[in-house]
Amino acid sequence: MISRRAFCATAAATCLSSLRTGPASLAATAASKGDGTWLTYAVNVEMTWTNLPFLERLRKVAESGFSHYEFWPWRGKDLDAIAKLNKELGLTPVQFTASPKRFDQGITDPKRLDEFVSDVKAAVDVAKKLGVKKICVVAGEETHGYSRDEQTKAVITALKAGAKVVEPEGITIILEPLNVLVDHPKQLVVTSPEAANVIRSVGSPNVKILFDIYHQQISEGNLSGNIRKYKDLIGYFQLADHPGRHEPGTGEIRYSHVLKLIHDLGYTDPIGLEMSPESDPVAAFKAIREVDAEAKAGR
Repeated sequence: MISRRAFCATAAATCLSSLRTGPASLAATAASKGDGTWLTYAVNVEMTWTNLPFLERLRKVAESGFSHYEFWPWRGKDLDAIAKLNKELGLTPVQFTASPKRFDQGITDPKRLDEFVSDVKAAVDVAKKLGVKKICVVAGEETHGYSRDEQTKAVITALKAGAKVVEPEGITIILEPLNVLVDHPKQLVVTSPEAANVIRSVGSPNVKILFDIYHQQISEGNLSGNIRKYKDLIGYFQLADHPGRHEPGTGEIRYSHVLKLIHDLGYTDPIGLEMSPESDPVAAFKAIREVDAEAKAGR
């Protein structure tokens, strides 16, 4: 078993080599040899390199030695250019946002059912074009004039309709609970039990929970307990530390433990790096690789 010191030295050497060899070489390395991590991670390109055009961010993913990424809205992006660059760089997009133009609007309003189904159909077309297997939605903000039970039923009805769209395509809708204390006031679905209730009521293998570790730490804590309890309902994980929503090691979450738990429970898909680097992406990705090595070593 490689030691943490040896791992860090190897990672540092790889980063130095990448600076010398350039993006093309790095893309080939990411595609042919993996990302040099124990678990697989998908860089969120909406929160990283925000000063660069979207396509340049994809090049940065490859330069950083990663082969997977995630993004938010698909509207307003050059999908043909993205598909071409993915192939050129050996990149795999993992998930994107299928919700409407206003992300928090959501599906708590029964009147939005038809619009939601239309959004899902459009997102499925994009997903098929890019080879994406997961599309993200949120329940959204509470709608005045309806009780919480009525709004929850509206969410379940919408997701059942969405399931009929994605199931034949082998695509999964991932419902993301969001915290109301820091980032997203007025959300209907906030906790793991609330999300699990919705997913069980929908009853489709193609509708799962997006368990964002950052949001759930804020909303409820008990990360290990909830991940274990709802593991069969979770279709995707994202990470960031709290407070700050930066990389692991900047806040209170012991990510080496959480990542090992996720692995040990049998999750093998990428984990989204939906974090805002505290200083620069190079340092943030170094922190990811270090905590990944610690998780592998069981520290």
